[in-house]
Amino acid sequence: MISWTFLIGPAVGGVIGGLTNKVAIKMLFRPYNPKYIGKIHIPLTPGIIPKEKERIATAIGGVVSENLLSSEVLGRNLLSSDMTEKIGRGLDGFFARMQQEPRSLREFALQYLSPEELQRLTQHAEQDITHTLCAKLTDKAIGDKVAEMVIEQVMERLEQSVLGRLGAAVFELMRDAAKAKLAENINEMLHNNADEMVGGMIHSELNDLLEKPISQLTAGKEALLEQAKGSIMKAYSTLVSDSLPKILATVNIQHVIEERIKEMDMKETEAVIISVMDKELKALVWFGVLLGFIMGFVTSFMNA
Repeated sequence: MISWTFLIGPAVGGVIGGLTNKVAIKMLFRPYNPKYIGKIHIPLTPGIIPKEKERIATAIGGVVSENLLSSEVLGRNLLSSDMTEKIGRGLDGFFARMQQEPRSLREFALQYLSPEELQRLTQHAEQDITHTLCAKLTDKAIGDKVAEMVIEQVMERLEQSVLGRLGAAVFELMRDAAKAKLAENINEMLHNNADEMVGGMIHSELNDLLEKPISQLTAGKEALLEQAKGSIMKAYSTLVSDSLPKILATVNIQHVIEERIKEMDMKETEAVIISVMDKELKALVWFGVLLGFIMGFVTSFMNA
């Protein structure tokens, strides 16, 4: 029959082992600040993690930025086949919803923009489009081309009229002078009135566009939507490949992580670490219990 005194050693060893490890875990974090008796600093205060907080923050920031959030790692994951397939499916779903969307483009945009922001965007679009078209229209070559077309039409009409070839031959003598004068008048008219003409037209067209249901705007545009999907995917790939390193360099992930860890008070830091490693820390305590139990058993056996 096993003596109860034989079990006391393992039981005491288990309790001591568990308590020792539990206290050791607590001493990683506690106390948060150094303690003094008078002017004498009490050893092992503050705890190991509060004492080494800045060094730990620097080390974690370096590991995360260089190994977990580096441009190579992020780029590889962001451009993986799984990620691009998910983005492609997301775009397909979005376009399918847009083809059934009954709201107008204005109503849809106001989900994400204030009326003032939408008005500013519309005005900027009007100005940009108007400026581009006016620059094209006021090009001297436009007047020459229009004048040439007009002269050709006049020549055809004269040949078909009662004057016939005689009239066309007479007009041919004045062709160059008429073309030059006509081109000059056309260019002058476009230069003086292009902004007003084009601006009014663009304003009207954009307002009409904003009031149309999205389903109407996308109806029968499957090929165009597929082309838009391809353009978006290409732009995404280019953004990740070319701009991600610059973005990460600008953000400075290491510095952000370091500063965030340094800003956290130790109570918050302790709660985060314990929430992440709760099972492992509890296992460490029970490992101490087991080890103490075994050592107590060996001691009792040797003393028996």
